Amino acid sequence: MKRFFLTVFIGMLPLSLYAQSPVIDSLNRLLAKAKTDTSRINLLAEKVSALNEINLDSAISLGSRIIAEAQVINYRKGEAALKRLLVASYCFKGDYSKARQYLQETQQVYTSLKDTVGLIKTYSSYGMFYGMQTIYDSSVIFYQQSIKLAELIKDEKLANRGYQNIAIPYQMQSKHAQAMSYFQKALAYFEKKKDDNSLAYLWLNIGITYMAIFDTARAENSLLKAIDFSRKAGIQNVELYACSNLSNLYAKKDSLEKSYDYAMRSVALSESMGDLGMKAAGLSKAASARLSQKKMEEAEMLVRNAIRVADSAAQPLNIFQANIIMGRLHLTRQQYAAAIPYYEKAFAAIENTQEGEETTGVAYSELSLCYEETGNYKAALSYHKLATNIMDSLRNKENVRRATELGMSYEFEKKQQLQDAEKKRHDAVTAARQSALSIGLVLAFLLALLAFYAYKNKQKANLLLEKQKQEIENTLNELRITQRQLVQAEKMASLGELTAGIAHEIQNPLNFINNFAEVNEELADEVLVALKAGDTGEALDITADIKQNSQKIAHHGKRADGIVKGMLQHSRTGTGQKELTDINKLVDEYTRLSYHGMRAKDKNFQVKLLTEFEDGIPAISIVPQDIGRVLLNLLGNAFYAVAEKKRLSSAEFEPTVVVTTKKITHSNGTPMIEIAVKDNGNGVPAHVAEKIFQPFFTTKPTGQGTGLGLSLSYDIVKLHNGFIDLQTKEGEGAIFVLQLPV
Repeated sequence: MKRFFLTVFIGMLPLSLYAQSPVIDSLNRLLAKAKTDTSRINLLAEKVSALNEINLDSAISLGSRIIAEAQVINYRKGEAALKRLLVASYCFKGDYSKARQYLQETQQVYTSLKDTVGLIKTYSSYGMFYGMQTIYDSSVIFYQQSIKLAELIKDEKLANRGYQNIAIPYQMQSKHAQAMSYFQKALAYFEKKKDDNSLAYLWLNIGITYMAIFDTARAENSLLKAIDFSRKAGIQNVELYACSNLSNLYAKKDSLEKSYDYAMRSVALSESMGDLGMKAAGLSKAASARLSQKKMEEAEMLVRNAIRVADSAAQPLNIFQANIIMGRLHLTRQQYAAAIPYYEKAFAAIENTQEGEETTGVAYSELSLCYEETGNYKAALSYHKLATNIMDSLRNKENVRRATELGMSYEFEKKQQLQDAEKKRHDAVTAARQSALSIGLVLAFLLALLAFYAYKNKQKANLLLEKQKQEIENTLNELRITQRQLVQAEKMASLGELTAGIAHEIQNPLNFINNFAEVNEELADEVLVALKAGDTGEALDITADIKQNSQKIAHHGKRADGIVKGMLQHSRTGTGQKELTDINKLVDEYTRLSYHGMRAKDKNFQVKLLTEFEDGIPAISIVPQDIGRVLLNLLGNAFYAVAEKKRLSSAEFEPTVVVTTKKITHSNGTPMIEIAVKDNGNGVPAHVAEKIFQPFFTTKPTGQGTGLGLSLSYDIVKLHNGFIDLQTKEGEGAIFVLQLPV
C-alpha cells in the first residue's frame, strides 16, 4: 500500500521553528510594536503558520480567534489568509468538512479581490486537501493550476513550490520518474537559495520516492538528511514524517527493533503536535513490528490504541492500516472469525480512495482465507478474485510498458529488415547483369569465330538469355514478396503487442464492472422478492444500492476507456505529417519512455537522470513520432554508455544523464531550439567520432547494435532542416546536440 501517512503536502507553510523558537519570539516582539490592526493580523497569521508545524491545536485556537478579529474590521484578505492556513491544520486533524468550507470561502475572497498570489496558494491548498484523502487525480489538477498561475506571473519561488508539491501525488500514483523530475527542479532552486525549510521537505519526499523504487540505501540517506534539515529549520512535522518513513524502511529490511524505535519516535512527535493521524500511523507501525517479532500481547495493546486514535482522526487510510494489522494479529492466532470484522472495516474505510496496490491485494487474500476457514466459501472466492485481480493488474502494468517499448522499437527493426531486403535485391540484380554481360561477350566472341554456326548458336544464345532473364525476374519477385511479408509481419506483431497490452491493462476495471454487474443481478432478484412481499421500503433501499453499483460500473468503464486511449496515443505509428509540437513536453515524454525501457531490460540499471527545460519555448512544426525516434536513439546510447562505464569501473561512479532544452540563434542567424543529451560515460575516441553517423557503423559488441540508429537520426534531422552533432572527450563523456528551426 502507498505510504499515505508519510508524505507532507507543502506550499502553504513558510519557515517556522519550535515553540520557543527565535522566529516566534521575534514575531511576539513585532506584535508588541504593531501600530495598525491589519499589520497586527498579518503578524498573527505568520505566527499561526509557525504553530501549524509545531502544535495543530494551538494553531487552530489562535487562528480562529484572529479570524473573528479580521471580520470585525472587515479585513477580508487577512481573513482569507488565516482560513487558508487553517486548512492544513484541519486536514491533519481529519476534519475535511471544515477544511473544504474554508477553501471555498478563501477562493471566493481572492477571486473577488483579483489576488493572483492568493489564488496560487489556495490552489496549492486544494492540492494538499485532495492529496491527504488519496484523491490524487484531483490533487494533480489543482497543483497544475497553481503552477500555471505562478509561471504566468513569473514568480519563481511559488513555481518551484508547485514543482515540489505536484511531485507528491505523482509519486503516490507510482509515477516515480515524473515525481523525481519535479523534485530535482525544486531541489536545484532551493539549494541555490539555501532554504533549509524547503530542503527538509524535499529530502523527505525524495527519500519516499527512493523507497518506492526499492533503492533503500539512497532512501535511508535522504531521510536522514531530511531529519538534519528539519532540526536546522525547526520543522517538527518533517522530523515526524521522516521517522515514520524510516520505520517503514527498516521493516522492509527486517530490522524490526529499529522499525519499532522510529515508529515510537513518530508517536511521541505526533503527540506533541496534536496530529492524530500520524499518531495512529506510528502506533500501527510499532504494532506491526511487534507482531513480526511474535510479541503478541504488546502488539495487541498497540494496535487497539492505534484503532482508537485512527477512528478519532477519521483518515481512511490510517483506519485501513490499523484494522488490517488487528485482523492479521487474529489471523496469526488462527482466530479467523474474530479477524473478519477488522478486515471488513479496513476495506470499508478505503472504498472511495484510489488504493489498489500490493498490500491491499495481500489483505484481500488474508480475508479470503478467514472466510474459507469459517466455511463461507462464496465470500472466500469473491475476495480471492479481488486479490488476484489486483496482483494481475500490478504485473500487467509492467507488461504494458514492455509492450509499448516493443512497439516503438519494432519500427526500427522493420526499417533495418527493409534495408537488408533492398540490399539483397540490389546485389542480386547487379550479379545477374554482370553474369548476363559476361555471357553476351562470350557468345559474341564465339559468333565471330564460328560464323558458319551463326544461326544454330544464335538460337541457343537466345534460349539461354531468356532463361537467365526469367531467373532474374523470379529473384526480384521473391524479394518483393519477402519485403511485403516483413512489412505485414511487423504490422501484425505491433497489433498483437498493442492488443495484448490493452487487454491486460483494462482487465482490472473490467473485473470490477463484472463484479458489480453480478451484484446488481442479485439485488434485482431481491427487489422482486421485496415487492412481492409488499415491503416497498426494503425495495427502495435495494434500488438505491443498484443505482450506486451502476455508478461504479460507469466509473470503471471510463477508466477502461482512458486506458485504451492512452495506449493508442503512445503506440500510434504516426502519419508522417508535421504538426505543431510542444518540444519540452515531447522531450519529457520520450525521456521517461526511454528510461523505463532501459529499466524493463535491466532491472539493476540505475542512473541519475536530470532534466533542464527552458521555459517559454514555442511550439514548432515537426513530425513528432520521427523526432521521438531520434530522442530514443540518443537517450538509449547515453544510458548504454553510462551502464557500460559502471559495469567496467572499479571506482565509485554515479551514472548521470542530463537532458536540456533551450532557445538559441544559429551561426547562420536562424532561431533554433537546441536539445542536448549529456552523459558521463567513457566518451567516444576521435577516430570513432568521425564515423559515428555512418550507416552500419557501431561501437557496440556484435548482436547489441545495428549501426543504423544514428544514421537514421541524422537523416530525420536533415529532413527537418536541422543539425545534429557530437561533442565528446574520451574518458569523460559525450553530448549529442540536436538543433531544430523554429
